[in-house]
Amino acid sequence: MSSAWFGLNTALRGLVASQVMMDIAAHNTANANTAGYSRQRVGLVASAPFSYPAFNRSGTPGQVGTGVSVATITRVRDAFLDLQLRGQIQLEGAWTSRRDELAKVETIFPEPDASGLGSTMGRFWDVWQDLAVDPSSSAARAGVLEAAATLVSRFNRDAVQLNTIADGIDYQVGQDVASINDLAKRIAVLNAQIQRVRVTGDHPNDLEDQRDALLDELAAIVPVTLQPESDGTVTVLIGGTDLVTRAVARPMTTVLDTSGHPAPSWTDGSAVTLGEARLGSLLSVRDVQLAGYRADLDTLASTIADAVNALHATGFDAYGAAGGAFFTYTAGDAAGTLAVAGTLAADPRLLAAAGATGQPGNGAISGAIADLRSARLFAGGTQTAADAYAGLIGQIGSDARQAIEMARNQALVTDHLRQRRESTSGVSLDEEAADMIRFQHSYQAAARVISAVDEMLDTLINRTGMVGR
Repeated sequence: MSSAWFGLNTALRGLVASQVMMDIAAHNTANANTAGYSRQRVGLVASAPFSYPAFNRSGTPGQVGTGVSVATITRVRDAFLDLQLRGQIQLEGAWTSRRDELAKVETIFPEPDASGLGSTMGRFWDVWQDLAVDPSSSAARAGVLEAAATLVSRFNRDAVQLNTIADGIDYQVGQDVASINDLAKRIAVLNAQIQRVRVTGDHPNDLEDQRDALLDELAAIVPVTLQPESDGTVTVLIGGTDLVTRAVARPMTTVLDTSGHPAPSWTDGSAVTLGEARLGSLLSVRDVQLAGYRADLDTLASTIADAVNALHATGFDAYGAAGGAFFTYTAGDAAGTLAVAGTLAADPRLLAAAGATGQPGNGAISGAIADLRSARLFAGGTQTAADAYAGLIGQIGSDARQAIEMARNQALVTDHLRQRRESTSGVSLDEEAADMIRFQHSYQAAARVISAVDEMLDTLINRTGMVGR
């Protein structure tokens, strides 16, 4: 038969289990506002039953239970939902960074504002027409040079601002690579800590929450593939190359590409394969979209300059001398280096407005240059300068609108998944409060059992054999 002390130990196990559950509920409540925290849950199992020793067990009613044991303390987490969310975080980071950079590009071209390049080109053609009407007018000649200087300044300014955006992206690339290295080191450290805890058979719930938060942050910068290992660590891959393996982090660096811009690279010199996330999107904006806008701007500047130079060289100035180049620029950087020829800027009479020498009232060349407004010099002879510029503005606007819409839509998807994860892993204060009341009652009940057993033992020890005395 069982010992008189048997029930005392059973009740004690109930007390311990209730205390552990209360402790975990307190931990959940304390971390209700902690970012990345997953609520924890206590797993209880009936402890191993006790069998009475006997020579013949056929007449016994069965095993006697010994109470309850705390089997596990685990976090409530949906791995598949984490996988979905990280995939959407990557896309959100890609479209958000694209939206932000293209918004900067839009501010460079404030069309149809009067200060925009389109209006500046229109005034440039207008002043040539004014000079064609009165070639001998000093004011008209000064007006041409002033409008030309404004046009040159606008091209230069737009080119510099596009370069500034590219330089800003270069800086962000360096910062993102530094962030990736920092996150990789911290994940590797957590891997080592988690591995040591797992070896003891425990569940490092808080450490795993910290690691998941770092993985979410990393996923916004660069696409990652995760491979959980049997020892609790996780291998992090970027483009099939391991960034983190257990407690080891592979460093990443930057190298200059053929255009002189920094690009991510592994320290052994191999290229980093980037997909849709913030870093890859920044490189795409810089190397594809910004480069394309800059090339179109250079084409616009060089084509206008070449056409004006070709006509100006055939004319004659107020001194009767043949005209030379009106614009100068450096090939490959036409918009950034475009300038009015230095001799013209010093003396407006050097403008070659006449179509023949010795005819100061002849404005044939001025008129021909003014007519370049409608000349189809672009896109294989199908577009005017205004058409080409409108196409550039339209492309910038289209790219920006797409980025805005995609960023907005992606944010909605990501927020929905975050809410789903929060509903699964987040702490509900109402639920924890209800659980604490339940745990409190179970603790009080176990304590009451101990009190009852104590009274029984008191009777056994202090009162047995006292009858009749």
